[in-house]
Amino acid sequence: LLTQLNNSEYSMKFEALFNASIGDHTRHIIELLSCAIDGYDSGLIDYFNRSRNITIAADIHLAQTMLSAVLKSCIKPDRMLLIQFEDDATIQNKVSSTYYREMVYNTEHIIHHLALIKVALYFIGNINVHSDFGMAYATIRYNEKKE
Repeated sequence: LLTQLNNSEYSMKFEALFNASIGDHTRHIIELLSCAIDGYDSGLIDYFNRSRNITIAADIHLAQTMLSAVLKSCIKPDRMLLIQFEDDATIQNKVSSTYYREMVYNTEHIIHHLALIKVALYFIGNINVHSDFGMAYATIRYNEKKE
């Protein structure tokens, strides 16, 4: 998809997306996956303290490079992990998980962002994606059974 966009389309803000861009959603996807990959060796994933590198949201070529690297790096054996999360500014907690469970979580979370990207593509108007783009696997299977 990113190869079909120019940098202007990639970084264009859309009011319907609360003034977010395709780049903003792409940055979020890259950073979530990076958190899981980066926390693998230490056994602790902290999604709250991601880098939030706005350059990724503005530079489509950087995003393509980083996304490619992240996707190559995410294939690892399963293992136990701790996930750090914050209830509020003062309470920090950790819960048990596994690497594969976090990849499932990230996949589902990414699908949500792909759906939002699809809305932006509708406004851009010159990019076609598959009708299932941004749709959860369970919804795709459900729709297939209805037909």
